[in-house]
Amino acid sequence: MSTTAFILAICASLAVIAVSIYFIQRQLKVNQLRQAKISAGREFVQQERQKRIDSIRILLQAVEDDDKLTWTEASIRIKNLLDQLSVDFSEHETVSAFYELEAKTQHIPTHDQWNQLPANARMKYRLEMDNHETQLLERLRAGKQVLLAYSFPMPD
Repeated sequence: MSTTAFILAICASLAVIAVSIYFIQRQLKVNQLRQAKISAGREFVQQERQKRIDSIRILLQAVEDDDKLTWTEASIRIKNLLDQLSVDFSEHETVSAFYELEAKTQHIPTHDQWNQLPANARMKYRLEMDNHETQLLERLRAGKQVLLAYSFPMPD
């Protein structure tokens, strides 16, 4: 093999190595960016999850301390937050009371529809909600203690 051919082979090999190094570095940067996005996504999911858990705890702590927050409203909100967290307590001995109260009051209008109701209809629904709350009160209180103590582990 001549010296010129040998030098050309070395130059070609060096060019292949340089191009390979470039593409490897580029792929490493892409992988780092992908990992950073995955980490940011996981962090966002964890923060949103924690917000829901905190909301449940705030509702539970306020339900008997705040005259404006009824067990019915708390149950509706807590049940929806538990659904968002993919936690199902519908078969739990005491926590299921939140699910039951929410189910028994689904037909009652909320928000603007509630405000548009005549006073006598609101009174009728209020009495119905009070009756359901009274029937479930002990289980709601026990469920409150269970949920306040629950650690809400991350799903797999």
